[in-house]
Amino acid sequence: MEEEKILESITNNISSRLKVPIIITYLCVLLIFNWDILYYLLLENDDPANKIDCIKSTYSELYYTRIFHCIIISITLIILFTVINTLLNFCLKWFYKKDKEITTEVENYEKINVLSSQLSQSVTEIKNLKKQIENLKNINESLSSRDLDIDISKISEKDYNDLISLIVLQNNSEKLRFSLKELIGFLKEEPDLETHIIYNKATYSDDMSALIGHLKNSNLIKFKNTLYNSARGQYNQKLELSQSFKDILTMNLS
Repeated sequence: MEEEKILESITNNISSRLKVPIIITYLCVLLIFNWDILYYLLLENDDPANKIDCIKSTYSELYYTRIFHCIIISITLIILFTVINTLLNFCLKWFYKKDKEITTEVENYEKINVLSSQLSQSVTEIKNLKKQIENLKNINESLSSRDLDIDISKISEKDYNDLISLIVLQNNSEKLRFSLKELIGFLKEEPDLETHIIYNKATYSDDMSALIGHLKNSNLIKFKNTLYNSARGQYNQKLELSQSFKDILTMNLS
């Protein structure tokens, strides 16, 4: 704003000096062009009547040239001053425009540097926030996993207690409890043991079969068949353990 005011004051000053009224310009040119007549009137020692007669006799035939020449010169000067004034204004405006463009470029460059710095800081903050979010996710998953383990353990323990309550109600409860311990021991040694091998190894095969039936009804185990003779379509039967029964295998049972 200060530079603009300075340029405007310079322009106005030049314009005020160059924009001379046409009458004043004409009078100045007229006095300068007819300096000899003025000099004779003012500085020569002679009678005024004689001076007037001398001027009439000397310049009477040329008076119109002295008047019209001054008019032409005045118009020429005014046109010339106007052209010079216009050119100066144009140059000043051009310099001002260039200066403004340069100033704008410098300001834009500074703004770009500031924005780049802010963007870099924002990217760093975003990375830090992502790391914090990942850490929070890991902590949350860890806590959820612990809670899940506790819930599963409690569910498995409840399923085991329900199984024992069911066995106690049976007439052959003692043999069933013994068969349960045997089955747990067999499956700890070999989880993929086939059912016919379990029955053959069991002390009480009938009670073992009844126990496996109770486990199946309690949804603690399922049967799965594996093909071992494709020509004859023969299958081996194995036990598919539920998560609760897998947990029962890891329990310290008395």
